[in-house]
Order: sequence, then structure tokens, then C-alpha cells
Amino acid sequence: MKNWEIALQKFLKKWENKKEVIGAIVCGSYITGNPSKHSDIDLHILLDSDTSWRERGNEIIDGILIEYFVNPIRKHYEYLEDDYKQRSRVNAHMLCTGKVLFDKTGELKKLIQDAREYLVKKYPEQNKIQIELAKYGIWDLCDNLEEVFEANGEEFFFVFYVHLKELFEIYANFLQFDSIPVHKIKRFLTDEKDKKKYHVSNFPDQEFVKMYVNAINIKDKSEMMKEYKMLTNHVLEKMGGFNIDGWKIKSPA
Repeated sequence: MKNWEIALQKFLKKWENKKEVIGAIVCGSYITGNPSKHSDIDLHILLDSDTSWRERGNEIIDGILIEYFVNPIRKHYEYLEDDYKQRSRVNAHMLCTGKVLFDKTGELKKLIQDAREYLVKKYPEQNKIQIELAKYGIWDLCDNLEEVFEANGEEFFFVFYVHLKELFEIYANFLQFDSIPVHKIKRFLTDEKDKKKYHVSNFPDQEFVKMYVNAINIKDKSEMMKEYKMLTNHVLEKMGGFNIDGWKIKSPA
């Protein structure tokens, strides 16, 4: 038995025999592979749906950090739906890649089956107004970045990377693709092992991926600005085109 498994076993002793506890699942890099010195044990303890409380906390056992989440099982269904509304599959990934420690009632097994459906559930299309507003937002991001660039502002690098993340988010929304945490974007766009491990599909626009990764790696200001403009033009073209001159939008009030 590995050190983290021993630590987990010690922690579970005070929970597993409680009457309201119906199951437990451990998730994260200790299960999916390649844990680092920053890895902790992500433990989810499930309570019966009649339970009216929940708890979250951290505890270090034998030098290993355990981050635990205790929730009635009904809350997990709420989390799955809330994630979906935000174009996220975090909880679905967690449940489908985790290791079940025990399942007293069979409800955890059913939850995992339902979570698998969320992994492939398509996000809704944007309507015309949403798309037009998104295109204006993309143009505005580029215009703001160019203003900082022309002023030779010290904050250029900061603004560039923030806008790069926002550009990805807007385009991903248009393409009905997942919202991805900023520290995982490059990995989930390019690393085949990570995509397989976390059930992430290929980004629909691979030309964009090449340009985007290139933009992340560039360090020269002029080249960064040039690449960002190219990305902006590429995305706006894919979204149906855009011209700021004469742009307007009319919607119900």
C-alpha cells in the first residue's frame, strides 16, 4: 500500500461508519497519474439526500494533504448541472476518472453513470445577438491591446495574456467547446495524453490551436501584437465576419 493510500485510510476511519455516509470516491492526480509535490488527495464523501448539511476542509496526515468534500448526493447532481451551464465538465471528469472507495447503496454508481452523459452532452448554440456581441467584444479586446502597445505601456504583457485567455473563452463558447482553466489551456489543446485522461475532445479549429500556442510562446512585443491581430481576424472570420464601421445591434427592450 502506498503512503497516500495509508493516509487516506486513516482519514476515512472517522467517516465511513457514520449513518448518513453512503459512499466515497477519491480523485485527482494520485488516481489519474503523475502526481507532483503540489498534489493533494481529493476525497469526496457522499451523504444520503436527506442530509441537510455539507462540509469542506483540509487535513494533513503523514505529510500528505487531504482536501475533502462532504455533500449529500443530490448536491452532486446540482454541481453537474451548474457546470454544464458554465460550459464546464469539472465534476463529471472528477467522477468518471475517480476511484470508488465504497458505495453502500449503489447511488454512487448511478451518479457516475449519469456523469458520463455530461461528458458528451453538447452545449447550446449561441443566438444571433449573442454572436454579434461576442464579435464586438473580440474586436474591442484587440483594440484595447493595440492602444497599450502603441503607448509602450509596461502592462502590455499582462494585458496580452489576459486578453488571450478571454479570446479563447469567447471563441470556445461560440464553438460550443469547454471552458478550460487558464493553467490547463495549452495542455488540453496539445497534449494527447491529457486530452485522453481528462476526456477532453479535440478543439474544433486546429488552425486556431497552432496560432494560439504560437502566441503563448512568443516573447517579442511586436510579434505578440502581430499574432494577436491575426488571431482576432481569424476568429472573426470564422464567426461570420465583422466590420466596426456601421456595426449596430437591435434587440428587444
